[in-house]
Amino acid sequence: MLFNSLEFLIFFPITLIFGNILKGTAQRVWLLLASYYFYMAWNKYFIALILSSTILDYAIGLWLDKIPETNSKLRKFALTLSMIGNISFLGYFKYTNFLLEVINDIGILNYKFPHYDITLPVGISFYTFQSMSYTIDVYRRKIQARKSFIDFALYVAFFPQLVAGPIVRATTFFRDLDIRLDVLNEDIQIAITRILVGFVRKIVFADNLGKVVDFTFQNYTNLNPIEIWTGAIAFGWQIYLDFAGYTDIAIGVARLFGFKFDANFNFPMVTNNINDHWTKWHISFSTWIRDYIFIPLGGSREGELKTYRNLFITWFFAGVWHGAAYHFIAWGIWQAIMLGIYREYSKTFLHKYLNEKGGLAYDVFSRIFTKYCLGFGFVMFRAQTMQDAWNMIQSMLFIKGKLEINSYQNWDYGLLLVICYVGSYIFSKQDIERVAQTKPNQLIYFNTLCAFLLLFFGITESQNFLYFAF
Repeated sequence: MLFNSLEFLIFFPITLIFGNILKGTAQRVWLLLASYYFYMAWNKYFIALILSSTILDYAIGLWLDKIPETNSKLRKFALTLSMIGNISFLGYFKYTNFLLEVINDIGILNYKFPHYDITLPVGISFYTFQSMSYTIDVYRRKIQARKSFIDFALYVAFFPQLVAGPIVRATTFFRDLDIRLDVLNEDIQIAITRILVGFVRKIVFADNLGKVVDFTFQNYTNLNPIEIWTGAIAFGWQIYLDFAGYTDIAIGVARLFGFKFDANFNFPMVTNNINDHWTKWHISFSTWIRDYIFIPLGGSREGELKTYRNLFITWFFAGVWHGAAYHFIAWGIWQAIMLGIYREYSKTFLHKYLNEKGGLAYDVFSRIFTKYCLGFGFVMFRAQTMQDAWNMIQSMLFIKGKLEINSYQNWDYGLLLVICYVGSYIFSKQDIERVAQTKPNQLIYFNTLCAFLLLFFGITESQNFLYFAF
């Protein structure tokens, strides 16, 4: 079920009304059943997969709570069972064909494996990570295992963030589940604003940018480097606005049920360095890989060489998480390279001097250069194959490709990208929560503007959110 579908417009008010009328256990059961229905509207059979993952981690969480600290081997064994179970579910559906492709490419066997028709369950990467984080936190004694199966099942399957995040931590979810926030007028204003902003980002900007993105990546062999650069940067904005739009809607919807989830994006496309970009992009994921991969590997505590090893492993994993293909791995490695280079640069006298004395010129240059470097990653992420990505990158570097100007409206989309940059820079200085508290009338004007944009510039055809594919 899509947020931007007629079915959701019927489902949501019914769920909201009963979700606020009912209290206690009845309310939680209602939300759980509604969440399962929401997921089953896509494919009813895959509800068994969510239930399997839920039962596994619920049982292991209770088991871990009972195992004393002195029995570290048994505790590690229990955690290992959870990891194997969850990764097996994810691995089969998401990585079987890719692993067989790698074996075929290496040529270690005379037999060539065929491509199997395996349907990827929507949202499996998100709810698997969410469930795994719970088990790990119980293992670390950061939280106690949840005794109620209904509560834990609702945590895994709560419909606003079920299929595309944000990845909500158990501490956040159970905090609001146990002490439900009163949904006041201010909360309703904030929620409506978040939802409208989410739809504007998705339907007005992301879906319109998708036209030039699709054209560019399908026809790059006939385009010149400037046009490919336009398509590459447009994709960066498209996937940001599409994904941020989804999580804005999810956070707004959850707020109307009394759950206050943290923002998942904080205007990452107007940052002036790669490190800052990743502290503001898909925050629930970047903090997940930091807390559950980078830091357990040793983080930056064990010398420079191991720090870069840990950085490489973490972002290699991030690439694989996003997709089972070589170009996703290349994208992850490219992020690690950029972060590593920036880490070294940030230690230099030049960095300190330019930050203090460079002024506006250095700030603007830093923002442009950051997007220039990110552009290569956007191509790796969006391309169908690694070969396509490499061909496009060569053209972007003016190594190969056509130089003549083509017919598609490069300037129109260039102007739209300028609007995205300027708008994001302006709104990055604002905060919906603060405006709602100090100048609530401004939200009314802003929401009216959002409604106008949706009415006159929105794409009417319902389109999937891009992160449904991950």
